[in-house]
Amino acid sequence: MKKSLFRLSLLTLLAVFFIYACAPAAEVTPAAPTSIAGEYLTTEFTDAASLRNQLAFGTIKLEGTANAVTPEQAKTLIPFWQAVINLSGDDTTASEELTAVQDQIVTAMTADQLQAIAAMQITNAGLNVFFAEYGVVLPTPIPGVTKVPGSGSGKTEEEKAAAEATAATLGQTTGTGTGQSAKTLLFEKVIEYLTRVAGQ
Repeated sequence: MKKSLFRLSLLTLLAVFFIYACAPAAEVTPAAPTSIAGEYLTTEFTDAASLRNQLAFGTIKLEGTANAVTPEQAKTLIPFWQAVINLSGDDTTASEELTAVQDQIVTAMTADQLQAIAAMQITNAGLNVFFAEYGVVLPTPIPGVTKVPGSGSGKTEEEKAAAEATAATLGQTTGTGTGQSAKTLLFEKVIEYLTRVAGQ
């Protein structure tokens, strides 16, 4: 009797094991790639600029400080920022590609430099002042909505034309009329700065 019960228990265990062994594995959804820039920088403050814009503008603002980019770093960083411009101009670019280049930029910088940039808490309003210095007027971002420089979404053709006419009268260029040049102006200025630092 005991042997029969033992065999029955053993058979039951084996059956359960085979059922679980043959069951299809649960599908695992891959996590969305995150940038290592997020380990140092954040957008969790009022009117925060994007991580990429913080990196770009922050790099320029490090000039003259103890954390300024070195000539060796500048030579390494230039091709990465050039890649950002090229990828930004391609409508087929996946966000993962830009994130990968952004990660390379972060890796080429020191923790002290990144922490110094984080401490600046760069805002969209601050970037608007920077763009205005180069004659580019961008719309004020709506809180909680990321506005891409150079895009004119949300405006009618009449509103775009009126904005361009007003800017032309003032001798300025609007963000809605500059397209790619407005979108990449900040990155171009980073490259100019780095080229000067690298002595090229």
